[in-house]
Amino acid sequence: MPPRSETHQSSTRLTHLRSLDGLRGVAVLAVVLYHFSPSNAPGGFLGVDVFFVLSGFLITSLLVNEWESTQRISLRHFWARRARRLLPALIVVLAAVGVYALVFASEANGHRMAEDGLAALGYVANWHFIESGQAYVEQFVQQAPSPLRHTWSLAIEEQFYLLWPLVVAGISALVARTTRRARRPGRGRKHLRHALGATCIVLGIASLALMVGLFNPLEPNRVYYGTDTRAFLLLIGAAIGALTAGSLQIARAAPRSVMVVGGCIASVALAVTMATVETTDTWLYEGGYGIIAILIAVVLVAAAQPGINPLRRVLESRALVGLGLISYGVYLWHWPITVWLTEARVGFGGAGLFALRSALTLGTSLASYWLIEQPIRQGRLPSLGFVSRRVVVVTAIVAVAALLLFPVVAFSSVEGPPRIGPSASSAKVTGTYATVPRCDDPLTTPAPIEAGVPPAAGLANEHPRVQIVGNSVAVELVPCLAQIVEAQGGALESVTHSAAPPCTLIPALRKQVENPKTRPDIAIWFAFDWFYDLSTCNTDWLLHVQAALDIWKEAGVQVYLVPIVPNVIPSGDPLLYKVRSPQVTVDAPAQTPEFSAFAEADPENVTLVDPGLFVRDAKGSYQWRMPCLPGGEPGCDSDGTIGIRYTDGFHLCTDPAWDGTNCSPEHAGGARRVAAAVAWQLTALKRWSTDGKNNV
Repeated sequence: MPPRSETHQSSTRLTHLRSLDGLRGVAVLAVVLYHFSPSNAPGGFLGVDVFFVLSGFLITSLLVNEWESTQRISLRHFWARRARRLLPALIVVLAAVGVYALVFASEANGHRMAEDGLAALGYVANWHFIESGQAYVEQFVQQAPSPLRHTWSLAIEEQFYLLWPLVVAGISALVARTTRRARRPGRGRKHLRHALGATCIVLGIASLALMVGLFNPLEPNRVYYGTDTRAFLLLIGAAIGALTAGSLQIARAAPRSVMVVGGCIASVALAVTMATVETTDTWLYEGGYGIIAILIAVVLVAAAQPGINPLRRVLESRALVGLGLISYGVYLWHWPITVWLTEARVGFGGAGLFALRSALTLGTSLASYWLIEQPIRQGRLPSLGFVSRRVVVVTAIVAVAALLLFPVVAFSSVEGPPRIGPSASSAKVTGTYATVPRCDDPLTTPAPIEAGVPPAAGLANEHPRVQIVGNSVAVELVPCLAQIVEAQGGALESVTHSAAPPCTLIPALRKQVENPKTRPDIAIWFAFDWFYDLSTCNTDWLLHVQAALDIWKEAGVQVYLVPIVPNVIPSGDPLLYKVRSPQVTVDAPAQTPEFSAFAEADPENVTLVDPGLFVRDAKGSYQWRMPCLPGGEPGCDSDGTIGIRYTDGFHLCTDPAWDGTNCSPEHAGGARRVAAAVAWQLTALKRWSTDGKNNV
């Protein structure tokens, strides 16, 4: 969060602009709306970028003013002021999160929250989230989001506060030495501004280029959280601060009017962007963020202009200025409140939940501002007698660090699936599973096709080449499915990626189909839209399913659509486990009605496959555990049952430390069962009646 203008060790003071307080209020309001009501402000995350530009401007203005007034920059005093401004309120939030992690959260969630807290305390949260949040499976782990996830932006700003003064001090020292040698000391001010402004521009362009170069649509965290790939936003503000030293007013009327008009247009453009853009829009990371940074910079400069200025008038409204003054506390508290106050916990949602979150955020922010931030910042704390204030500060930091460290050391970092035994009607299903082609050792003989059921294009008859296309669950099936296919004389071609939205799979699919050496006889589509924002592909995901069907149909390939395997709702807050169809008693084909429509529209070429035959009981209820095979199997426990679901209740690997890629055989019981169900139905379809219910 950006600092307000403040007094230096010298008598220099930046002019306090209420309009910038109002701009800060707009920024935090956008962020709060994005978290409280994302459907109404999907681009509200850009409020953080407004803070970055403001921070770069204000901090650089302070440093340039100090050097121009005293010919030196006191790094010690600068960093002390930053610590007084930012650390106390953060310490209180971290203490609250530490208590929550210790007392209320599950061990695994408490462990993760505490780790996040230590990273936030060290102002390295952004790199911590990059390091710990890249695994695709973490998008599906059904746990509470971290109440400290928003501290990534505070970390970037604090890293800027630490490093940028060193750069400014170094450039100012070089400028002072150069002007003294040239016997032109009066030119130092101009030279510093120009040199610092040029440095900001060069480094900013390099930062934006790095964002574009490193961006991977499947793993955007690196550029979203990275200090180096976000620095250009701070640097464009720093360039303005360097060239103006905080004095933004344009003297001449004509260019000032042009700037005001430009600022109004830029503000409308930003408002429209915040109402429409989403974090997964790839154009942002392919150069679009540079445009956003320029728009914010134009609004910043325009908001400071005197005279007839509608933008300034709006930003100087009491509500926005007041919100801007407490924006740091609002930013700190609104996200933990969002995480902790869910619809399931308070019993209501909608406008009521929005109002409750807003009221609590406002109350805690005002308390933080008047009781913590302002007294410490202005030195109005009560006398502590013989106890040094430094001792109190160090003690508070150590105490919070210890509070956070305890769950990290004492609590497990992973949480396995619940040991909920299989229902009584699961044994019949396991008996059928024992007779079908499987990939556990030894492979069973394929069950004969039922009398009266014509054979489909399948493994037992044609020794085909099978192509499977899909994302996370498909990745889990590939090892086992490949063994079954190969055991029956076929070959499996895989186009799968755990983190792939459907649109990204089409090019590789088409390449395989067009090559006679890899063209499949049978194709399996096991990709779906879960947790993918439509903007990732910029189109409805079903259009890409249709594109795949068209490619396969033209090549004469028989297609099998595999719907979502319904999940099992984990215990705990049900809102943390939202899925498309949370019911656990509905047969799999009903879970993706779009697939049913495709199959009904083209029954000659497209067939629906039920992947859940062996992970639900005979009554249709999906299970956490199933009875082991009669002869045993990898991962079978002493009680004769085997886990078949990941901790999220959706994926199939039971290893609580699974990274979303490789699952050991003893944890892959669920994947083996789903792969067997798919392979069995390729051999002999029509095993469920016309009403779509499984006859197993």
